[in-house]
Amino acid sequence: MRNFSPGTRAFSLVVITFAFLAGLSCSNPRQANQSARPEEDGPREMLERDIRMMKDPALGIVPTERLVAAKAYRDELWRQQRPGAALSGVTWKNFGPNNQGGRSRTVLVDANDATGNTVWTGSVGGGLWKTTDISAASPAWTAVDDLMGNLSISDIVQDPSNTLVMYLSTGEGYGNIDGIRGLGVWKSVNGGTSWSQISATNNSNFYYCQKMAVTSTGVVLVATASGLQRSPDGGTTWTKVLGTGLGITGAASNFCYDVDIAANGDVFATLNGSVHRSTNAGVTFAAAQTLPITAGRIELATAPSDANYVYALCENGSAVAGVLKTVNGGTTWTSQTEPADADPGIPAADFSRTQAWYDLTIAVNPTNRDEIFVGGVDIFKSTNGGSTWTQVTHWYGGFGYQYAHADQHCIRFKPGSNTIAYFTNDGGIFQTSNANAASPTLTSKGTNYITAQFYSCAIHPTAQTSYYLAGAQDNGSHQFTSNSIAGSVQVTGGDGAFVHIDQDQPQYQFTSYVYNDFYRSSNGGASWTNVTTTGGDFISPTDYDNTGNILYMCDGNNNYRRWTNAQTGSTFSQVAVAAFNGFVTAVTVSPNTANRVFFGTSSGRVVRVDNANGAATATNISTGLPAGTPTCVEVETGNDNHLLVTYSNYGILNIWETSDGGTTWKSDDGNLPDMPVRWILLNPSNSAQAIIATELGVWSTDNLAGGATVWGASNSGLANVRVDMLQMRQSDKYVIAATHGRGLFGSDVFTTPTSLFTATNKTTYRNMAVQFNSESYRATSWSWDFGDGNTSTAENPSHVYANAGVYNVTLSINGGASSLTKNSFVQILPNRGTPYSIAGGGGFETNTADFGPQTTSGTAWELGNSAIAGKNGTHAGSAAWVTGLTASNYADNGDASLLTPNYNFTLPGTYTLRFWSKFATEAGYDGFRVEYSTNKGASWLPLGTTVAAGWYNFANTVGDASFPVNEAFFNGTVAAYTQYTRDVSFLAGQGNVSFRLRFKSDVNTNAAGVAVDDFEILGPENVSLPIQLLQFVAEKQQSDVLVKWSTAEETNMNRYLVERSTDGILFTQVGQKTALNGADNQYQFTDMISALPVRLSGYVYYRLKMLDKDGSYTYSSIARVALNEKADIVTAGPNPFKDRITIYSPSTVTKVSFYDAAGKMVYQDNAVRNNQVLVKGDLPKGTYILKIETITGVYRQKMVKMD
Repeated sequence: MRNFSPGTRAFSLVVITFAFLAGLSCSNPRQANQSARPEEDGPREMLERDIRMMKDPALGIVPTERLVAAKAYRDELWRQQRPGAALSGVTWKNFGPNNQGGRSRTVLVDANDATGNTVWTGSVGGGLWKTTDISAASPAWTAVDDLMGNLSISDIVQDPSNTLVMYLSTGEGYGNIDGIRGLGVWKSVNGGTSWSQISATNNSNFYYCQKMAVTSTGVVLVATASGLQRSPDGGTTWTKVLGTGLGITGAASNFCYDVDIAANGDVFATLNGSVHRSTNAGVTFAAAQTLPITAGRIELATAPSDANYVYALCENGSAVAGVLKTVNGGTTWTSQTEPADADPGIPAADFSRTQAWYDLTIAVNPTNRDEIFVGGVDIFKSTNGGSTWTQVTHWYGGFGYQYAHADQHCIRFKPGSNTIAYFTNDGGIFQTSNANAASPTLTSKGTNYITAQFYSCAIHPTAQTSYYLAGAQDNGSHQFTSNSIAGSVQVTGGDGAFVHIDQDQPQYQFTSYVYNDFYRSSNGGASWTNVTTTGGDFISPTDYDNTGNILYMCDGNNNYRRWTNAQTGSTFSQVAVAAFNGFVTAVTVSPNTANRVFFGTSSGRVVRVDNANGAATATNISTGLPAGTPTCVEVETGNDNHLLVTYSNYGILNIWETSDGGTTWKSDDGNLPDMPVRWILLNPSNSAQAIIATELGVWSTDNLAGGATVWGASNSGLANVRVDMLQMRQSDKYVIAATHGRGLFGSDVFTTPTSLFTATNKTTYRNMAVQFNSESYRATSWSWDFGDGNTSTAENPSHVYANAGVYNVTLSINGGASSLTKNSFVQILPNRGTPYSIAGGGGFETNTADFGPQTTSGTAWELGNSAIAGKNGTHAGSAAWVTGLTASNYADNGDASLLTPNYNFTLPGTYTLRFWSKFATEAGYDGFRVEYSTNKGASWLPLGTTVAAGWYNFANTVGDASFPVNEAFFNGTVAAYTQYTRDVSFLAGQGNVSFRLRFKSDVNTNAAGVAVDDFEILGPENVSLPIQLLQFVAEKQQSDVLVKWSTAEETNMNRYLVERSTDGILFTQVGQKTALNGADNQYQFTDMISALPVRLSGYVYYRLKMLDKDGSYTYSSIARVALNEKADIVTAGPNPFKDRITIYSPSTVTKVSFYDAAGKMVYQDNAVRNNQVLVKGDLPKGTYILKIETITGVYRQKMVKMD
């Protein structure tokens, strides 16, 4: 049992992190009307809430320095193989989201990687992360070090004199209020592989570290709330070199905000209200430089290309005070123009929206001293040193600007690059690769950077259903539909507070924003309606009565508020309860007694309220409980007398239990380290066992025994991260955990073995991988049957299907203890030739498996004849593809595609795509577009990005729509079937061409949807063979020619005929090879031309005739071999020609142009595919000069055009 005096414990623990809040959502948070958006949420209020909940009542502060001891204690238990009495078999699976990062304050490009692709970033709530390929579209991020999961990282730097040495700082002191302490400075001497706390920084001088810098000789400088600290010996010793008490004129504060090193090695640093310079690597600092404005926080940016140029971005009174510049190293400073945000909700004179104490950053282009970026809520750029500004981003993609998440914290260029820069904010990390452009393009690099900070979670009541809600700090409320790492959908914006799903009628769901602002869905989360009341806390604790359909919530001192018709109405009423003696901090509706609710309050009390739905009566059942913040009241199902209460403060006992309804209480802390506990769940099969949500992950016990209770960490698959909430589904006992920094997790700790699985890419093409994921409960072995004769015993196998078709998939676990078969689960789409006709499958009445739906979220495409107005009927025949055959309206936040077959466009010629469609979508926001792929769906590009006759009818110019800003799509209402046509001849020469119709909807307001019919491809006669020709080459081998080719996807192929020509026109068979019909095939044939009776000279040409067993065939491209040393390197033929020519070149052809006798260019092709050129248009017969441009040179040849 823990014994301690106030403020001390035998084992201590520190908080992981804290959550700031800016109220700006990550994707498209439009609410009931198009312009209504959650307003500023107040990061200061969020910080104050966390301090209130976690402070040690005896000290009045949050003693985060206790974390190290607590972590060491946990590690010692494991080293001694004494993991306590933790429940056995507790494992966790992360659900992500992998498309939404959390608040991040810093980024570092690793100098140890010459490519510059290794990047580190620090999450305030999720620890340190690293990727080794930031250039990837979806970088693979990895969390670094177990302890880092709950460090609040403020900066990362590298020693330029030894790049294996790295430092990171912790704690955030912004705001000049008592913040949550960090854990000093941490160091790595092996390039970031492992980290340890620098012991000399484990003290009050390093509680709040803002920025760091390392000089060229390895001197470390740390900007702290106790002044600028300097270490000349790698952190062994430290000296305060800037702040009060040092005799430095103008140094009137100890709070150091920033430190930066100029190109000549001079050090600039800022205190609250002053800028100082050192010319001796920070040993001493000069007096404060004269500034033309009054400032508090000051962020610096020195120009790497000119040591005299320094910029200062200043705050005063929480607003931006100005942008300053010096061109003489600080001798004089001048005020520059301040950027103005296009958003009318952001003051023109304050682009931080009174959050400059929180989100403020500035950077200078390494090669251009006049090009600077600044960030507040949004990002701005100046190319003339701050005289004028261009807005680069907007926090929801409005006003014609691209989207980047709100609240910028760091801007850093890749060292030496004037094009690549990184931006971190409350939504993760973004990158630009054209920073020097007038309007740089930003791309999110936060995919797989799983650092979302959740406050709450809710679980769907149906057993084995992978549907959850979770409310996230500054990133809205999210909808999950997978038990594996995947993306989530932000269904409502702003800050996501508490969330609920009705456990009797799950079509009713609730999310909330700050101060009792709610959203309700009555259709299972497909769409949401705002319902607002007053009062409440910043993040109001709530609970939902599943039987009475009443939502109970916090409502100021000595009150609670109830939403009495939560399913259908908006009736709220306040109920006064004097027994609260404070405001509500926890709410639990009794699962046993109707209209009974248990409340925890800020005075530390637990109060039972009966008849809570009407004339309420309150009973204080708090005798013996501590003064602190109750966060959860757990009621045993079937027994209202058995209660457990958790407290989130340091310095007190955190877990209390009563078996007599609150008459007496005992502490169950036992050996638990001193740390906040936010939630507790009883084992539904054994009420003496429990799991708890702590600052150091999830812990559990197999016996609640008062002071003798033995707890152990149960974090397998989880992390040392703050956990805010646990929820359990009664139907199958599945548990989910909302972490504040690592996303949402699930555990099968209380379940029975049950086979469950999902798959990604389950509608795809032949020989493309389908990834299967077991989501089974308590599985120890796996047996998969993929439905095509292949099996696997891996937990999460990847499988490639060789043939088109629809497949059933079965997973059995634990030797057959549980088995699940999903019929028609995988669809492999076929290869097709061109033309592709209505009768051949494009009419959707024949070959109905040619097309298939691929649904990320929302309403899926379905085949049939809808009766819903706006998408009803067909153009012809009996079937069309429709977004939701019977759904009156499509769902919000939808992303659903209809995939076509994979077409063969090998032959040159004119190709045309056309289809018929009618649609009704939200004007200006929702709609669909056509995308194409040349790699079987591995990546997709839009088929056109502008409005065009017979094609897209809407251009997204304001940014606030489902598709990216400045891109076009089909939108609005087209009441009758209309044909849309697009020339796709630029794809000629491609052996794999696929299309998809991608429908997207935003967060609110919907309509009937889309219907598509009679899809066609017009073009040359390409036969679709069950083969992919990977390579075909011919090369001279002494006096003969070696022909080599390789293939994939061979199925039912017959043979290959090798054909030779001396003019590139007339070919004769010279050999053949029987098809191997394998997955990967290599062939070669030697043409013995040396044995011919007539010796060949000049060029010879080769091609393959590829024959299927059914007699169909197609040709390869033509390969040319020069038999003589003096043969021209690049030529074209045939000559004369009609409308097609082949370029014979050993290197890639980039462009061909025809010039007439007067030297005028009359035809040009910039997209030569497979060295084939189709001369379109009315080029008259005659003699022309053909200019051939390759990657190695330019060649010219006289050509004759025939009729």
